[in-house]
Amino acid sequence: MELRTTEPSRIFRATGGGAGLNAEYRCSDGSPYLSFHLFSEHDGTTEDIAVLLPSCVAPRLFGAALAYLEAAQGTEAGEQFVQALLATRDRSAQMIAADLAEREAASAACCEAGYRTQGHEHTCRGTQPGT
Repeated sequence: MELRTTEPSRIFRATGGGAGLNAEYRCSDGSPYLSFHLFSEHDGTTEDIAVLLPSCVAPRLFGAALAYLEAAQGTEAGEQFVQALLATRDRSAQMIAADLAEREAASAACCEAGYRTQGHEHTCRGTQPGT
């Protein structure tokens, strides 16, 4: 990707979304694509779109966007943007780690029902006599 001014064929104004990785698609260096699921809600109309971005080129794209932001609003606006980005990264890392720990604990139990009820209920018991 190169830094250039382009005219899109359509404007999609995102009002929310989520991010993740898509291992199905890989950059030339083997890293997964970034996956953005963006939502738009305007005038009673709701849309969504998935945007897959090669993680190997994402820093150039985000860096260019940051440069445009600073050119339009000043260096302080760029610094605030970077600080917000890093704070979101830290919060997200904590959430991802907690989710992973919970999934690992659930898989270590014989079944999720047993895990969630501290062993009081199980769905993993065999249905045949003697199991």
